[in-house]
Amino acid sequence: MTRFALSLLSASLLAGPVSASPTQSDRAQPQGGLSVTAIDLAGGEHDLRQNPDRSVRALVFLSTECPIANGSLPTLNRLHAELAGANVDLLGVVSEPDVTRRAATAHFADFGVTFPVLFDASGSLADALGPTRVPEAFVLDRDGAFVYRGAIDDAWLDLGRRRPEVQRRYLRDAIDAARAGRTPDTARTEPVGCLVESAPDHAADAAVTYTRDIAPILRSRCVSCHRQGQVAPFALETYAQAAKRARQITRVTSRRIMPPWMPRPSHDRFVGERWLTDRELDLLARWATTGRAEGDPDDLPPAPEFAQGWRMGEPDLVLEMTEAFTVPADGPDLFQYFVIPVDVPEDRLVAAIEFLPGNERVVHHSVLFLDGSGEARRRDAATPEPGYAGFGGPGFTPSGALGGWSVGNTPRRLPGKMGRYLAKGSDLVMQIHYHPTGKVEVDRSRVGLYFVDEPVAEVLAQPARLVGSIWAANYEMDIPAGAADYRRTASYTLPRDVILVGVVPHMHLLGRSISVTATPPEGAARELIDIAAWNYGWQDEYYYERPIPLPAGTRLTVDAIFDNSEDNPSNPNLPPERVTWGDETEDEMLFCFFLLTAQSTEDLIHVIHDNVVHDLQQPRADVGRDR
Repeated sequence: MTRFALSLLSASLLAGPVSASPTQSDRAQPQGGLSVTAIDLAGGEHDLRQNPDRSVRALVFLSTECPIANGSLPTLNRLHAELAGANVDLLGVVSEPDVTRRAATAHFADFGVTFPVLFDASGSLADALGPTRVPEAFVLDRDGAFVYRGAIDDAWLDLGRRRPEVQRRYLRDAIDAARAGRTPDTARTEPVGCLVESAPDHAADAAVTYTRDIAPILRSRCVSCHRQGQVAPFALETYAQAAKRARQITRVTSRRIMPPWMPRPSHDRFVGERWLTDRELDLLARWATTGRAEGDPDDLPPAPEFAQGWRMGEPDLVLEMTEAFTVPADGPDLFQYFVIPVDVPEDRLVAAIEFLPGNERVVHHSVLFLDGSGEARRRDAATPEPGYAGFGGPGFTPSGALGGWSVGNTPRRLPGKMGRYLAKGSDLVMQIHYHPTGKVEVDRSRVGLYFVDEPVAEVLAQPARLVGSIWAANYEMDIPAGAADYRRTASYTLPRDVILVGVVPHMHLLGRSISVTATPPEGAARELIDIAAWNYGWQDEYYYERPIPLPAGTRLTVDAIFDNSEDNPSNPNLPPERVTWGDETEDEMLFCFFLLTAQSTEDLIHVIHDNVVHDLQQPRADVGRDR
């Protein structure tokens, strides 16, 4: 991706760490064999007390809702096929007291599961094995002795972070060892997934209740995504839905994984902030540990209402993917670019966009580029599937950009009747970030454009109406293998007065933290954004509630830290390798884009031109990655 292309950029979740050595778990390692008989969802009986064929047995606790458990189903299907005729029983187990056999049967049929799934209606298997999370695997050798418990593989190593490629296949290795009569090299790993929780204690201390204290938090911060039919894997709209996941909610919120909002709070508030206060975090934790009382129904706030269809009203122009795209059942997240011709009779200014995902289960976020060169069309034509794949950027020099969308996003017009330039004859290039769900999905998304209701020439003659982009970048990226604290800085000094509308930080998978400041010619530095825990999958555009005037001579400074060690769960290389600048998945970048307007269009254009010249003068490291 070119530096100029990147200048125009403007627009899970529930894992636990894995250890390759034995770790302390919530429950003791089970001893001896199993004395349980269970019936699978197809009606087959499995007497686990008997093993006349001396089969190796692998049991994997699953769930109808946990995204990591559902995402593991294609892996388990493949493993089941590979082990056909090998005298190995691979069995799923569903042990959720609020899930009926009918619902479980429909769920696993929908995901195309090919191996038997035991319905642990009475909880006997759960009591015997004590799973702490789903999915969690247990392997018994031919004599009924437990030889392994833990994760299926290392696809997920931390909350909300998935490796681009699986490196270690713990369950398969344990099965192979048991078949050969050996002890597995890794006998225990920390399971990765959603916590297994007990039923609420309705007689417990009710100092914190759902209706009074918890529902207001969930309904204002969570249910925009965590409701039926949306991208979140389960709903949090009712007491029962929240109570069964209380510890998991505490776990992901206390680590700032959820709600997905990376910037720390500061004096300059961003539009749509979802940051939980310390008080809210404390209420969630206290409710989870004091019985999860429901409370007085009279305390329950009204349920939020969500508009159907276009939330901002009928758009001036609707653009849709020209054909549907099929998302595979599993594997790493996908970044696909779809080219859509824009039919406008004249140049326009776009005041707002509203993105409607065609399939809320898999569409994570979208960035909208403009292309006037035809290069995106050529790239699309060169691939058999709809659109073309890419990671770091669109692979061409955009002629502009219209913004972006992410889950939980509320569409809004730019402040002060501002707009972004859309030239006649442009193509819209829609980048979509897809999350595989564990089954094949199909998407055909749309975006609505809302125009400024004035001729372009009239708008450009008015102060603070046109929005453009500049950037600061550091191209001298050469990160040694194993470096956990690699630091880089980028900066740019404004030649004219401007008004800062928004900021868009950008790094890849090794990014650990990024902060941006503005230092005027006279005065102290002002924090523009601070992200202490970078997550590539949740990057976004950040618009200020009140645009910030910046005088000429203000220095914009970007400070970033990269982690190329094995401790970084997003590191695409195990063992770590040297990484340099580039737009591929295993390369790295440091950019920050600034969305600006100015009192005069002339000043804005001058700043944009000066910024391009400044970027061309930046040093580039003439290095290549070691392979």
